[in-house]
Amino acid sequence: MTPNTGASRTIVRTSIFVAATLALSALSVLAAVTSGPAYAQEATELRFPVRESEYGAVLSCQNDTNPACRSCLVGRPSSASLVMYSILHQSLTAGGLDVKINVVPSPNSERSRMMVSNGNADVKSDWEFNIDADPNALKSAPILRRGDFEKGIYVRQGSVTRGYNEPISNVHHMSAVSIRTWRLDWEVLENLAPASLTSAATKQQMYALIDAGRADFTLLEFSSAPGMVRVLEGIKLYPMPGVKVILPASQHFMISRHLPNANKVVRAINAGISALHTNGFIHQCLVNSGIINEQVRDWRILNPTEDQLTHQKTVPSN
Repeated sequence: MTPNTGASRTIVRTSIFVAATLALSALSVLAAVTSGPAYAQEATELRFPVRESEYGAVLSCQNDTNPACRSCLVGRPSSASLVMYSILHQSLTAGGLDVKINVVPSPNSERSRMMVSNGNADVKSDWEFNIDADPNALKSAPILRRGDFEKGIYVRQGSVTRGYNEPISNVHHMSAVSIRTWRLDWEVLENLAPASLTSAATKQQMYALIDAGRADFTLLEFSSAPGMVRVLEGIKLYPMPGVKVILPASQHFMISRHLPNANKVVRAINAGISALHTNGFIHQCLVNSGIINEQVRDWRILNPTEDQLTHQKTVPSN
């Protein structure tokens, strides 16, 4: 019996059509699964790690419906974490990205850095060298530009009196103390070449060594308190008048690459940072929080950059 080849061809064509239809349907479903969630997975919240000592203040601001705490008003904020939380919040808003920032507790900066790197947090502020060394992190435009962050030569009170009568030009005759893991401070101190440099285990020990006369000075952020005094466990340290140092690095936001729309977040933050530098908001934050202290604006920098040295040479003396 001769086979019915026409009917067979019709069946084959029908089978191919059905198979193709099913394949296209599967591809459509796959496209919906892959493209739809890419939109749905865009971050609507960002986790911002904050060290435990400042966590309460930042959490209170997060839950405050009054935007004043995120506006760097005079007298606010009192912590570096709240400064950076405010700048991040305003940067995202100015960059056109509507996301909620949720603070999460962290014991210290190193742990916060690890949390962002492994995807357990999304964004934090950090120094450029820490971000550049991490393949799991993206780096924003600079919040603090190189040379913006200034510190004082902090000594016990008796040394301040001597300082007024004998303005120092270097610290070669003085002994210094710091914490070796404070990378930038340690680098600056080594370049200043003091008579000796001791590493303390804790900040409390650092203060105690100066108070006991076993070290002359350390580097500390200028305080907004009267006399710019720094107090820790009853020990008071004062800045040597007329001189300061700069930290030779810039500070940025570190964004986790694990974030689904990390590049979009970086673009929004960068656009916002640019706008906030232009309108003066970031400078206002840094001044009002004491990170930039207007009282020491004209104090001489002991470790100026080449650009600052050139500027000093071109400024006519009075």
